[in-house]
Amino acid sequence: MLLPPLAQSCGRWLYVLDTIRMTLTDKEYKEFLKTHLDLLFYVGHKKNVLPKDLGLRKFLNLDFQIKFKCRESLFEDDNLIDEYIASKFDHLTTDQIKILVGFKKKIRSSFVIFKCLTNYAIFIDTKDNRFYAVKALGDSFDTFFDAFPVNISTTLIPFKDKIIYDGFIQSSGVYYGRNMTDTMNEDYKKAKRNKKILTSLT
Repeated sequence: MLLPPLAQSCGRWLYVLDTIRMTLTDKEYKEFLKTHLDLLFYVGHKKNVLPKDLGLRKFLNLDFQIKFKCRESLFEDDNLIDEYIASKFDHLTTDQIKILVGFKKKIRSSFVIFKCLTNYAIFIDTKDNRFYAVKALGDSFDTFFDAFPVNISTTLIPFKDKIIYDGFIQSSGVYYGRNMTDTMNEDYKKAKRNKKILTSLT
């Protein structure tokens, strides 16, 4: 494990790093985690978020809020991904490069986590009402939220043939009553019937 598990209460950002049985395999999870954190480390130095003399080992043990600042700097400039790939090309695997390129296909939005199913959670984009089948990284989403549906903000990215989130979730603490939930359920049934639930971003 590169970092200790961390779960903050609703309304705060959290980076989910505990690895127990979940929808991503242990190998997939570790591959994503290493690729993502190495990228954030690079961005942190490139954008002067991190001290120039800070090494990777110390970075991994920093508070998640510092990593969040690196993440925000990354999303402000997609060119950083190309620069990072070019600078590390000889040391990156083909799968790692695919993960990195996937960040350029990100969907940053406010979502409703409608429900957790066996293989993924159903996310609804509040901007366009699109449905996504999203896999968790470590702990399942119901580890962090008391009930569903719940409103959150996060970033979806492709990972292999799946959709995952980038590890950072902000909950507004807003839950939905029966009428809204019933409406979402009808929309969900319609999307499922019409095969409109997206399982890939590629």
